[in-house]
Amino acid sequence: MLKFKRGDVLLIALLVLLGSAWLIYHQIQGSRQSYDPATLRANINVNGALYQSVSLDGGEQTIELDTEYGHNVLKVFNHGIQMVAADCPKKISMQMGFISRPNEVIICVPNRVYVEIVHGGNRATHDSGIDAYVH
Repeated sequence: MLKFKRGDVLLIALLVLLGSAWLIYHQIQGSRQSYDPATLRANINVNGALYQSVSLDGGEQTIELDTEYGHNVLKVFNHGIQMVAADCPKKISMQMGFISRPNEVIICVPNRVYVEIVHGGNRATHDSGIDAYVH
């Protein structure tokens, strides 16, 4: 059986406190980040490949994904997107709710669908192709 000394307990408490503070700080920073909803897009990927990129500043629309992996229905409205139907067993992607901020995602693992909110298009348009610099 493990015996914790007073210093061990204090160290664990300090690490938990620092980790919690770091998470709260990043949550606050993310909520303060300003962005123009008109520049946001939802990139819809199926099996790792871009299926469709949808502007979120338009009107309401429904997107049906019929692939070899399954059937999903996405609804675009109010400058965001939500999974409204999925034929996967647990329907976790439908429980992820409405997303409208950059870097928020909806994932349907059985149907291999990945939806991400990005600024102005897919990542390939912003990617310089450089992974790292070496000296």
